[in-house]
Amino acid sequence: MPERKAKRLQADETLIWGIHTITEALERAPRTIDEIYVIKGKGGDKLQVVIDLARAAGVRVRFETGLAIAGEGRINHQGVAARIQPVATLDEDTFLQRVSALDETPFILALDCIQDPHNFGAILRSAAAAGVHGVVVPRDRSASLTGVVAKISAGALSHLDVCTVTNLANVLDKLKEAGVWIYGTVKDDGEAIHDVDLTGGVCLVIGNEEKGLRPLVRKRCDFAVTIPMPGELDSLNASVAAGIAMFEVVRQRQIKP
Repeated sequence: MPERKAKRLQADETLIWGIHTITEALERAPRTIDEIYVIKGKGGDKLQVVIDLARAAGVRVRFETGLAIAGEGRINHQGVAARIQPVATLDEDTFLQRVSALDETPFILALDCIQDPHNFGAILRSAAAAGVHGVVVPRDRSASLTGVVAKISAGALSHLDVCTVTNLANVLDKLKEAGVWIYGTVKDDGEAIHDVDLTGGVCLVIGNEEKGLRPLVRKRCDFAVTIPMPGELDSLNASVAAGIAMFEVVRQRQIKP
């Protein structure tokens, strides 16, 4: 009987890969996984954990002679991939209702057209670590919630409410009505972020990797904040800047009397 060829998969919104990413999905949301593909004979304790978790959750495991994932760049799948249901996002009304119902001071993140999936994934990972209550992203001109984003975010999507909206500026207005202050991060001409009070209801807005905040979005911001950079370089990667800004919120809230 001829050897079966490697299973060919397309890296799209319903495919995730990598041991850590799939382990996290099995632990947090096994019902969202339709099936898992594992390279036959691929060993290792961590991969066996994936198989055991899948079987315990009743998720189908298919053993393949190999895996080939077509996508942008080289994909290191570590011998395992999974087909999942599309990532569930919140609509605008549901998201705003959840913000209003919080029993904690709101901490929201808005991403104004972040287009690189690696940046998107890294920002989501930092947001989950910082305790952000929800992330707002425009439906258009932004990176999609693909397998690359899920891989880079290292399971963050299981911990975050993500809201996709048609008009980000309008949602910022509605967050203001809910008592949330809007802080736009800018490269120049803003107040130093550590000099601004971030202990109240906060929505941090992170701009596009190249163009920053769109003019209409920046007009909606109550404050423009800048990360001081005394070194010779005068710019930061969007995901790095987002991480610094989010953890400044965390720092201030931790030391608040």
